Amino acid sequence: MNNNNLAKQNYINSLLNNYFNLFVVIFVSFLLLMSYFLLLKPKVDMTTAAISENISSHEKLLQAEKIKLSNLQEAVLAYNNIDKVDLARVNGILPNEYNKEALYGEIEEVIKQNGFIPTSIVLSKDGESGVNATAQTNDPSAVVKPVTNIGTVHISLTVDSVNYASLKNLLTVLESNLRLLDVKSLSLNDGHSAALELDTYYYKK
Repeated sequence: MNNNNLAKQNYINSLLNNYFNLFVVIFVSFLLLMSYFLLLKPKVDMTTAAISENISSHEKLLQAEKIKLSNLQEAVLAYNNIDKVDLARVNGILPNEYNKEALYGEIEEVIKQNGFIPTSIVLSKDGESGVNATAQTNDPSAVVKPVTNIGTVHISLTVDSVNYASLKNLLTVLESNLRLLDVKSLSLNDGHSAALELDTYYYKK
């Protein structure tokens, strides 16, 4: 019996000696495989999902930018096809800059061409000489939020030889003028002269 046990023990020792390296490789491979599935694979899956989501997000953003670029190109094409005369008229409504001399001449010409006599035309850019055109309204409850890229020019106008009927005609002339004008206040003095306060606008550079 002891001989049999000794023989088995020797056989086992022989197997261990002969296949020890193989057992070590199998055991280490098993540990690595378990480590991959338990530790690395979840992180790899999370990273892959995050990368895929990021790529999808960038593809959507790129598509949106392509659509925006296409719309801008269409807008530029449409703008370039606008008749130059019509374009000048549109730009006249809200000029790209404040030209005091041109505005003065324009107002004087419009008034004189319609048979009125201007005795005083005073132009003040918003914030110029302490004038705040947005504060000219007679309604104290009105709150006007400033628009950063739109400038305001205040016009103080006095016209002679005006009665009530001709004052209404003058307002019609001013309102039908190409340039955008807001009448802030008006008064008829002694039935023969009128004072008007108006605002016009321009794009700031």
